[in-house]
Amino acid sequence: MKWPDLGIRLLKSLPLLFFGGQDAKVFMHYDIDFPNIFHIHFAGEKQCVLVDPKETKYMYRLPYSWICNEDIDFDNPDFEKFPALKYVKPYITNLNHGEMLYMPEGWWHYMKYLSPGFSLSLRSLAGRPSNLIKGFANVAVIRHYDNWMRKRKGQAWLDYKDEESIRRTNALLK
Repeated sequence: MKWPDLGIRLLKSLPLLFFGGQDAKVFMHYDIDFPNIFHIHFAGEKQCVLVDPKETKYMYRLPYSWICNEDIDFDNPDFEKFPALKYVKPYITNLNHGEMLYMPEGWWHYMKYLSPGFSLSLRSLAGRPSNLIKGFANVAVIRHYDNWMRKRKGQAWLDYKDEESIRRTNALLK
């Protein structure tokens, strides 16, 4: 198969395929290894919400993780419980069959299938050296530490991370 030249050195041997039924959601996150992503949608309709990494401080990011507090409903955010989200300016688009979305390295993204469908992601290594280093640290160290703490502390570790994400983020608003 001949891949198009999209201006980025793609990891052609590692395409990722995603399937979802109507109303299936992918939680708000950024990819652990900071890739550049070309996300191509096939069949159905999918809503994509992107947030610039410059707004990470308002995203209630869990410590030792690359996801937001899982209590946040990004379809209907609770601004009383999560007031910093008022400062987030998301980019929202819907993808239909054959449409492609470019997601730059480190950008937060949340996906919701508006109808059953599937998508393919073509990824590259991070282009910025700082993101390459952060991605390596996430994969080689931080992910393993977080998994170890989950095994060691269980639900107490998850509760700590949720509470700490709220404490840290809301402290920025004072």
